[in-house]
Amino acid sequence: MTPERSGGSTNPSLETIQVLADLNPWWRDPREVRPAPPPYRRPRVRDLLERLARPKGLIEVVRGPRQVGKTTGIYQIVEDLIARGVASRDIVLIRFDLEILREQRGSLRSMLRWFARDVRKRPMDEGAPAYVFLDEVHKLDRWHEEVKHAGDTFPARWLLTGSSSVLVARGGRESLAGRIFTTEFPPFSFREVLESWKPERVEALPAPLRFEQAFSGDLIQSNEALSTLRPQQKLALSRELDRYYMRGGYPRLHSGEVHDDHWADYLVQTVFENVLGADIPDLFPIEQPNLLRHIYLSVARQTSQILPQNQITRLANDAGFRANQPTVGKYLHYLAEALLIREFRHYPLSKKVPARVPAKLTVSDLGVRNAIFRGAPSLAESDPSMLGPLVETLAQSVIRDHGLQVHYWRENEDPSNRRSRVHEVDFVVERLDGAVLPIEVKYRKRIDAEDVAGLRHFIATHGRVHPTGGLNGIVVTRDLSRYEEESGILFIPLLSFLLAF
Repeated sequence: MTPERSGGSTNPSLETIQVLADLNPWWRDPREVRPAPPPYRRPRVRDLLERLARPKGLIEVVRGPRQVGKTTGIYQIVEDLIARGVASRDIVLIRFDLEILREQRGSLRSMLRWFARDVRKRPMDEGAPAYVFLDEVHKLDRWHEEVKHAGDTFPARWLLTGSSSVLVARGGRESLAGRIFTTEFPPFSFREVLESWKPERVEALPAPLRFEQAFSGDLIQSNEALSTLRPQQKLALSRELDRYYMRGGYPRLHSGEVHDDHWADYLVQTVFENVLGADIPDLFPIEQPNLLRHIYLSVARQTSQILPQNQITRLANDAGFRANQPTVGKYLHYLAEALLIREFRHYPLSKKVPARVPAKLTVSDLGVRNAIFRGAPSLAESDPSMLGPLVETLAQSVIRDHGLQVHYWRENEDPSNRRSRVHEVDFVVERLDGAVLPIEVKYRKRIDAEDVAGLRHFIATHGRVHPTGGLNGIVVTRDLSRYEEESGILFIPLLSFLLAF
């Protein structure tokens, strides 16, 4: 007898059963997926669908901040699975933001037993696979233990989401090690915003790339195709970029749900009141919530800067907080796990204590920074020295993919002489096989040899990905578009860089 047939937990209450029926209207009518999801599928949603459609696989975990489309992605996957022929009664969605579905210990197992017996009408290990979607799973008490037990008991294809990604990350590491595959859902990229809400703008563009494809040189061909756009097309796209640069990638800012006059208030409320004010303190022992906010503000104010922890600690103490370096380090970790900031470590990774090797820090979404400070300098007219860190923050949003690590690099020309010239590269993307691709951001009208000296030095000292041609380095520019075949360096305008991925 399989474990799910052996009894155990009591049946769900009639009210719980009614809530489950309301959450899963496709049990009554396979055509009824409610709320009806939008037609645009993010690439991450398409990838999740392909993996879930396989007969077996790991537990899929979706991490991401609030309001980036995780629940919408579930409804899209349900719709697509049914369209592919999956029986609608083999799919169950349980949302743990509803208190009634999490109020008693063992409620997950109880609901799944009821689903198998009364909805699916056969055990989970018989016939076609069942699909179990657990939304806001972090709100379930001891969720990782419950999921581990349920996963052992009920063979199924599983997908978990959590707004508070810090908990999903922590619980997954502790109890589900080796059994999960994690997908990060950041705010929408510029290309995703256009594909979702301005599809006419991207009809003539080459297909988007995964960032890993940049190593193969596909970005060179993409840039060539984008450089042939007509001037009026580029102008229209540049105007869209100005809007994205200011507001960032939270989808409700582009869907029309948030009025133009309230976009900044919406972002401040979403991040400060919800994530910083509630999610993270609910999950971790935050003794000083105001210090957590201050640290996030420090990163937002100095986004894309190399910030030693002792410097952040000193700024916090100067502002009247009781801060020490270990606490600052912990709070930075929580912010990074919540996908509110990104930490880029030095390349190559040092064996020294991480706190002693400063990280380069950016906010994950530039719009949040602009909402806090109520604006940003103009992309078209402002001083390049003011724009540089903001454009770097914009560029980092697409430098991500499975199997890639992203660093920064800073080194003396003569490593044995600390007084020798210092070279820097903004981002170094590293593959699992150790191959690296350096990226420098130079958003200015004129780029001189000195501007790319650090990039050329890195390529010379750390080897080429393609010794006989191909792409060895990227310079993200304002307007310059050129490929140097001899060096393997691609100069690509910011607009084309963001549209490529």
